[in-house]
Formats: sequence, structure tokens, C-alpha cells
Amino acid sequence: MPILGHNIVRIEVEKVQSGSGKVEVSINPKIEELRLGELQLPTGRVKGIEVIVNYIINYSPEIAKASVRLLVFYVPRVKEDIDKILDEWEEKKQLPGELVAEVVNFTTSELMPLMMMISKEMRIPYPIPLPRVVVRQE
Repeated sequence: MPILGHNIVRIEVEKVQSGSGKVEVSINPKIEELRLGELQLPTGRVKGIEVIVNYIINYSPEIAKASVRLLVFYVPRVKEDIDKILDEWEEKKQLPGELVAEVVNFTTSELMPLMMMISKEMRIPYPIPLPRVVVRQE
């Protein structure tokens, strides 16, 4: 796996108003910045890319606001790609699809259990829908 670690830098959740009825929730991850990074492991130092990701969770109607900022340490499968990825980001703000998929999938899976717990404590809708059992009448 090309992701060696992550840190949650900031979590902000604010309950704006109480509401009832249908609430729609959208999760918008955005990669904000890439920079060269280095991680100290027992086997030595590893060079990679520090990816800063910001998740914005929108509620409609606006009953709450949430944002989470994470730092992810990403190591491409081919180490020579580090400079190429960083140069492309600096010039065009474009990222390889593999990096985006790995980072967003990893951070979503790490972040959602925490956001579920915070949502429960604040009495706001969960950011992802829970499966529900419906009894059909025939």
C-alpha cells in the first residue's frame, strides 16, 4: 500500500440549528496541497509526498457544518515518480488518478468511523447513510 501514515490536523463540527425531515448530506474531499516529505522508519528514512486533504461535509438544509483536514504520507510505487508528481502539481495542479484514488479511499475509510461517532454525540445526521431494513407488505 502506498500510504504509510496519516494525521488528522483539524476537525471542526458545528451544529447550526435543530431540524427534522429529510436532510441531504454531501461529502467533498479536496486535495489542497502536495509537498515533499520524509518519514523516519526503523529501517531508515523514506522519501514520499505529503498530501493535505480537506473534507467538507455539507448538510441541506444547513443544520450543521463540518470540515476535517488530514495529512497523508504517500509513497508512489515507483520512487522516481515523486519528483514527476510534484512537478506536475506545481505546474498544472494535476494529479495522477492512482494517487487521488488511493488517498481519497484511504482517508474516507479512516475518517468515517470518527465522523459517525461525532455525529452521534452532536445529534446530527450521519455523513453516510446507514442500511435500513424495510418490511414489504405483499
